[in-house]
Amino acid sequence: MKQAIFLVTSLAGIKKLTFKQKITMLRNDDIQITVVLGMVQFDEYEAAKQLIQTMVGAGRVIVMSLAELVRDKPGIAVAEKDQFTADYRDLDVKRFSAGDNTDDVILRYVAEGDIVAEEVVDADGRLITATKISQNQPVAAAVYEDDKQIGLLHYTDGKHDESLLLNGAGELVYRFIRHDHHVTYDYEMQRTSKMAFTNLISETDEKTDQVSYRLSEERPYYEVVDHVDFHRFNSIFEFYAEFISTEFADVPASLFIDLNDNPHFAAYLQQLLIFNY
Repeated sequence: MKQAIFLVTSLAGIKKLTFKQKITMLRNDDIQITVVLGMVQFDEYEAAKQLIQTMVGAGRVIVMSLAELVRDKPGIAVAEKDQFTADYRDLDVKRFSAGDNTDDVILRYVAEGDIVAEEVVDADGRLITATKISQNQPVAAAVYEDDKQIGLLHYTDGKHDESLLLNGAGELVYRFIRHDHHVTYDYEMQRTSKMAFTNLISETDEKTDQVSYRLSEERPYYEVVDHVDFHRFNSIFEFYAEFISTEFADVPASLFIDLNDNPHFAAYLQQLLIFNY
C-alpha cells in the first residue's frame, strides 16, 4: 500500500481546510496516512489527537507523536533541576470538568487562597498533564501518555521557554530551547488599498500614490540539542528534516508539510519531493 506522512508543527495546521482535504483525497485513493505530531509544546498532543479523530474518525489514520517515535531511543538521566515532582498532592483540591467535549477532569490544588498546581486527567483517572503554578503563571509542567511521563515543559515569567522530550524509560533524548528574534515587515501599497493598518503610521508623507507601512514584532524560534550525541540543531526545521528522513528512511512515502513551514524546510529537504497542505 502506498503511504503518506503528514508532519504537523502546530494545532493551527490541523485546523486548516487543506489539511482535511488532502487527507480525504489520499484516503479515497487507498493510501495509508501517518500523521506525525511535531509540536514541541507537548501538552498540545492530546488536543491534536482529538481534533484529528473528530475530523477523520478514530483509527482512519495513524497518529504518532515525537514521544512515541523516540520511545525506544537511548537517553540520559534527567538532571534534578529539570525534574517535575508532584509535591502538592496533600493540598486541598478542587475538581472541574474540562468542558472541551471530553470526559477529562481538571484538578486544581490550592494553598493559602492561590492555585499552586493543576492536573488534567482522563475519564479513567490517568494523568494527561500536570502543571505547577506561581502567581497565576505556569512555572513547570509534565506531560503524560499511557501513564508515562513523556515530556517536561519549563516557563519563565509565564512564557514557555524549554521542552524536554523523554524516551520510554523517562530519560532525556532531546531538548528544545526557545529564543526570540526581532522581525520587521514592510508593506508597500497604494493609498487606495482597503487593507487597514489602524495601529501603524505611514513611513511616507509625500503626496504620492504609494505608501509604506512597517510592522515589527518578536517571533520565536527553537534550537534543538540531541542529548545522546550532543549534536546541536540551530533550527528546529533542520531537526525535523533529519528526524523524518531517519525515522522513515525505509518507508517509501510522500511527505506533506504545512505550506507556512515550506520556506523554512527548503534548505534541508532539497533532495526530497514534498507536498503542501
